[in-house]
Amino acid sequence: MELYKVYYGNKKVIIANEADLNFKGNNTLFAEFDNAEILQSLIHTLLEINDIETLYVYGNKPELIWETYKSFYKVIEAAGGLVLNKASHALLIFRHNTWDLPKGKIENKETIEQAAIREVIEECGVKDLVIDEKLCITYHVYSLKDEKILKFSHWFLMRCQDNEHELVPQIIEGITDAKWMTATEALHILDNSYSSVRDVLTRFFIKSL
Repeated sequence: MELYKVYYGNKKVIIANEADLNFKGNNTLFAEFDNAEILQSLIHTLLEINDIETLYVYGNKPELIWETYKSFYKVIEAAGGLVLNKASHALLIFRHNTWDLPKGKIENKETIEQAAIREVIEECGVKDLVIDEKLCITYHVYSLKDEKILKFSHWFLMRCQDNEHELVPQIIEGITDAKWMTATEALHILDNSYSSVRDVLTRFFIKSL
């Protein structure tokens, strides 16, 4: 069973407690966990060989695999939201030429929920947000000043009670547009969104269509 999925751009690492031989991913490298050194080598292989899209690592102690994997990176936590208005349209932002969901880093002494609401307000200018439920956590790896970062993004389903307030994208954060989209419109822009954002949108909207 798949427990963790971490994106590296369009590639990913999956950590599970057993090998799923029916896994539908293309060009997948399956490997039973042995030790940290071999795991690092497998990740390097994934990133260096274009034809490999997924590294599927499994073992009977998946939490040990996960803790070993996390030790390779600096961990940063962020929070954000899939925000719906009264018409059940979703709030998306256009940041660095890619469609995204509003989110940002959790600050000191903030709860995850407080950070998620603050970031949505700051990045979009919306008001009157209420959290319905936590949707999921997504994971992705990126480089920042020669440091490898593993980001945990906590996603919440939110409702916006104020449909009349004009959206104000946070230009200083590279956001050039903020827009309410129907479920169909949101799913149509998936090809120009991040893999983790595609996960959040499809998990929620596919079942609602």
